[in-house]
Amino acid sequence: MLSGVKRVFLTAFIVVMISVMACGANAAEFKADMTMGSDTAGEMTGRVFVKGNALRQELDTAAGPQVTIIEQNAKVMYVILPGQKMYMEIQNNQITLDEDENIEAKLAEEGTVTKKGTEDIEGYTCDVYHIVYNDSSYGESTVWISKDLNYPLKVYMESPQDTVTILYTNIEENNVDPALFKLPSGYTKFSM
Repeated sequence: MLSGVKRVFLTAFIVVMISVMACGANAAEFKADMTMGSDTAGEMTGRVFVKGNALRQELDTAAGPQVTIIEQNAKVMYVILPGQKMYMEIQNNQITLDEDENIEAKLAEEGTVTKKGTEDIEGYTCDVYHIVYNDSSYGESTVWISKDLNYPLKVYMESPQDTVTILYTNIEENNVDPALFKLPSGYTKFSM
């Protein structure tokens, strides 16, 4: 089981690192379908829920369902394995962007940023940015960030470990239940 858990953990870590930034605390609330293609993990589907800086991603992986939760302004994120009723805490290094921050300046803290223009994704106008990370282990990314949602709707990342594409579709802007961002009770903590 440990090798399956490690694969699930690595997949969760990649997905969260790629979700370059969540929107500001008083910004959009939405849910969407998510498709993630990975050279190492194959194609996975799931859902994403966003409420301010809170994020929940649910993925259907080869090892079973996997949920990643980042609570509003939390210092940790949870990787949850519902099939095993287990969870792991890891440090939250996700880059967040408050509404009054400049996205290019924020991304520039992580590497060299080039704005490539704009594109429409799912009816949302997105600014397209290419980032070459200061930490070469992260490689490079191209992100399509919705101007309205202040959130990436498409991400392409090449790193030494993997090549990953994420696309959000069927976006529904409406209230998201805050309970979705809480660790469920009755789960056992594990670590690697």
